[in-house]
Amino acid sequence: MQGLIIVMVFSLISMMTGLQPLYASEPVHVSDSDVDVGKAFYAKKRCGMCHMIEGKGGKMGPDLSHIASKRDREWLIAFMKNPKKMVPGAKMMPVKGSDADLSALTTYLLSQQ
Repeated sequence: MQGLIIVMVFSLISMMTGLQPLYASEPVHVSDSDVDVGKAFYAKKRCGMCHMIEGKGGKMGPDLSHIASKRDREWLIAFMKNPKKMVPGAKMMPVKGSDADLSALTTYLLSQQ
C-alpha cells in the first residue's frame, strides 16, 4: 500500500511540474521467438502466482496486461533486479536470473499491449 501511495504522489508531482513520465512512449516491436523465451521464463519463475496478464493469474501484484504503456525496458529490468530500490515498500522479491533471462522476460512483458 505504501508503494502505491508513493507512486501516486510521484505521478501527481510529475503532472504538476511537467516531469517526464516513467513509461514508454512507443510500443516495443519484437520477434515471436523473443516473446516465447520471455513467456517461458515468466512461467518458470511462477510470476503468474502474483501477477495477472489478460485476466489470467494472481491478484497480489499489479496486472501486467498493458505494462508497455506504463514502463520502459530499463525501468522494468532495474525493478526486477531490485524492486525495493525502485519502489520503496514494494512487496516483490528480486527476480533471480541472468541478464539474458531478465531481458527475455522484459521483452515478453513489453509485448503485452
